[in-house]
Amino acid sequence: MSPDTTRCSNAFRERGEPMIGSAPVARRWLLIEHPGPWSKDHLETPPIAGPVAQAIEAACAEHQGRSLLVRRTGRREPGEANAWYAVDTSLGTWVTGTWRTTDDLLDAVRALGTPLTHSETFAPPMLLVCTQGTRDACCALRGRPVTAALAKVWPDEVWECTHLSGHRFAGTFISMPDGTCYGMVDLPIAVEVVRAHRAGLVDTTHLRGLARYSPAVQAATGLVLAEHGPAAITSARPGTVEVLSETVTRVEVIGDEPLPDTTWVEVTAEALEPAPLSCGKGPGEHTAYRAVVVPDPR
Repeated sequence: MSPDTTRCSNAFRERGEPMIGSAPVARRWLLIEHPGPWSKDHLETPPIAGPVAQAIEAACAEHQGRSLLVRRTGRREPGEANAWYAVDTSLGTWVTGTWRTTDDLLDAVRALGTPLTHSETFAPPMLLVCTQGTRDACCALRGRPVTAALAKVWPDEVWECTHLSGHRFAGTFISMPDGTCYGMVDLPIAVEVVRAHRAGLVDTTHLRGLARYSPAVQAATGLVLAEHGPAAITSARPGTVEVLSETVTRVEVIGDEPLPDTTWVEVTAEALEPAPLSCGKGPGEHTAYRAVVVPDPR
């Protein structure tokens, strides 16, 4: 068997499972510039590992957040300080700073809370592409060509980043400050996917979901965008969300033109047969989110 046939991203594409609803769930993001190398668990990367990493984890848990290490694709100036960015994807705002020592990163941790809540500074666009080969080979093999392609068009906006969950969805990237996550993006289509996103014409074929929503809401809004779009990612948003059982959620999707004003969607979390979710590992349990339009229950 050739190495290519054992790659988790190839196996996922062959299975044809749904990808919508797989975006990592977080409203706020702490992006820490670190040139690497990155440890498998990004917060174990020196010099971040230890008390600062624990503080980052605690702040993320408190503020519906997630952290990533990021790095530029080009050369850095010698002695240049690393940057950090705290981003709120619901408001599109951020707080930024620089760090040279881990003590400086405590400002970044604090920024994820009150400073970001009161920030009125809108964040510029960023494209974060997962290239973390220490987590999975597919992320590096598929992510780095995507990074290079995007950086040719948007050199000041593209960053490599650590794990975005779901190695099998490589190449995968997240757009900031809106928090839209895409997957199964290869070099030939990478620029087209981003251009469509920014033009308000979301390509749902590659959409994993809007990260600030739960998986069920990601799946529900994604279905409406797929059936009535193309449209902007913000054109579909949740109204009433009803948890009907452990596996079934009913979502009222509020739409802007060209989407319907209101669409009710029922989402079922379906446990799939164990399958390879990461290169070099045995089959693992995973879930697909199946969404269907249902009659208005009112």
